[in-house]
Amino acid sequence: MKVFKFPRRALYLAYQSWQKRRRRGELLRYYVKPKEDSRNRIARWLDFYGTLLILWILSFVFLTTFWPGKIALSFSLAIVSSTGLLAAKIQKKRFQTETLYRKLRSLAEKYREKLKQFRTAEELASFLWPILESLPQFEQARPKGRKRDKTAKVPAGVIQATYRNVPVLVEFIPADQSPVDVSAVHNLVRTMKKQGYQYALLVTPGEFAPSTRRLVASLRSQYRIALVPEKELLYLVAQAEKIKESTDQITAEKTISLPSLSALKQVALDYKKGRAYLTAGAFLIGFHFLLGINNPVGKVYLFLAAVNLVLAVLCLVFGERETAPPDFHDLQPET
Repeated sequence: MKVFKFPRRALYLAYQSWQKRRRRGELLRYYVKPKEDSRNRIARWLDFYGTLLILWILSFVFLTTFWPGKIALSFSLAIVSSTGLLAAKIQKKRFQTETLYRKLRSLAEKYREKLKQFRTAEELASFLWPILESLPQFEQARPKGRKRDKTAKVPAGVIQATYRNVPVLVEFIPADQSPVDVSAVHNLVRTMKKQGYQYALLVTPGEFAPSTRRLVASLRSQYRIALVPEKELLYLVAQAEKIKESTDQITAEKTISLPSLSALKQVALDYKKGRAYLTAGAFLIGFHFLLGINNPVGKVYLFLAAVNLVLAVLCLVFGERETAPPDFHDLQPET
């Protein structure tokens, strides 16, 4: 008899909700222009160095309670210098990231206007599919061994593809048919029946009608159809351009024969390693208390724990986080 039942379903729904909120935040970074800093350059400079001056005064006054004046002065200057360098590094990285997103937002604006010009699904598919195919999770394929009507042809504007190793149909609908009504879903379902597909993506540079979303939700038990409206489509396009830029940058960096400091930082301060550093630091702190506070070996464990925790913080600050294109959870089986 189980005394405690693990809430697997509740945790899965909570994780899925968190993923959707995170994806919505990523979409806004490409779709909505953030508020600009109203301060001028001199005001930002005064705020930055004024904050460092206040931090130095507070740290110096605090450290004088433990050490003499000269030692407290040295430690406070070291703290302020390291804090200033760290803040400057963070600000520089933030500026570079915002510059990249500003470039991608302007690119998305151009694509938004261009996508409105296509009047037929075939033209839209021929323009968009090469862009989507450059993403790692999309691949054009014609899966074999599928029960389908051999006499039935795929309509114009429909691509047979693979999305994360799942065979899917990708149908493109022009923007002049926005909001897309339920007739598009009925036509797609008929095509899925003839071709033997259970999964599909419905892509449009416009929006979907509420009745269309309700119909797709009611068909989940038989057919999984993911709706990709304008916001998510522009996000995918921006991600494709971002991957293209990163690939060009990697190609340019391959000309360097010797390992550089940036390459070493990328290996040691990977964002994904932050959790491993944090876990190792927690275990080392636990071993320190198990061995005893005054135990010499325990002090070594405490030092290693501090190193791991510092590395974890550096991974969170300096580690480059990959923003993968959104997972269309409507296509993933529920667990």
